[in-house]
Amino acid sequence: MVITSKDNKRIKEIRKLLTKKGRTKAQQFLIEGEHLIEEAIQFGAHIEEIFVLETDTYNFDLKTTVVTKDVMSSLSTLVTPPGIIAVVRMETKSIESDRVLAIDGIQDPGNLGTLIRTADAFNFKRILIGKNTVDPYSDKVLRSSQGSHFHVSLEDVDLIEVMQNFNGTILTTDLSGESLTDKITDEKIMIVLGNEGQGVSQEVLEHANYKVKIDMPGDAESLNVAVAGGILMHQYSL
Repeated sequence: MVITSKDNKRIKEIRKLLTKKGRTKAQQFLIEGEHLIEEAIQFGAHIEEIFVLETDTYNFDLKTTVVTKDVMSSLSTLVTPPGIIAVVRMETKSIESDRVLAIDGIQDPGNLGTLIRTADAFNFKRILIGKNTVDPYSDKVLRSSQGSHFHVSLEDVDLIEVMQNFNGTILTTDLSGESLTDKITDEKIMIVLGNEGQGVSQEVLEHANYKVKIDMPGDAESLNVAVAGGILMHQYSL
C-alpha cells in the first residue's frame, strides 16, 4: 500500500515532528537521507519507522511505509527531498566522559550542529544543552552534525546546577580572559560556549575556573563560536 495523500492521518502526525513542540511532545524526531539512517542504525538509535519514496528501493529491516513524491515533500525540510526519512525515538545515552561540552544559549543551528560534530571528533562525548539554546533535534542541527548525534549524549540541563557539582576544571571563553594555557591538567574538563552575540552569560561565567581567550595575530575582530569551540576542544582533547 502506498500513501498518496498529505492529509493522511499518519502523515499529519509525523508532520508535527517538523516543529519543536511536536518533537518534545512525541519524544521523536526526523532524520533525512540514507547516510543519517545508517549512522543511527550503526550506533543503536531506536528507529520507529521509515518512509520511503515509492520509486526508490532500500534494504533496511525496519517498519516501512511507502509514500508518493508529494507526501515525501510534505515531510521533508529540503528543497529536493531524499528518498527516505526516518522517525527516531529521542533518547539520552548514558556516556561517561572526562571531556564535557556545555552550550549556553547558542541560537544558530549550523553552529550547534558543527559543535556537536566537533565534540564527537575530539572526544567531548557528553554535551550539555542549557536554556535558550536552539533545539538540537531541528533539521538544520541534525544535518550539520552529520550523524554525530548518535555518537554522543545530549542532555537538557540546568547548567549552573551541573557546573556546581562538576568534579573537574571548568573553562569558558571571555574577551578579558587569559590566553590558552597548558597548565590545565585536570583529568576532567568542561568547556562552556555561549551565545553568538552576547557570549557566555554572567551567571555561568561566575562558575568557571578559568576564563580564556584565543589569541588572533590577524585582523579579524572575533571568531565564529563553532570555530572557537573547535580550537578549544582540540587544545584540551584527550
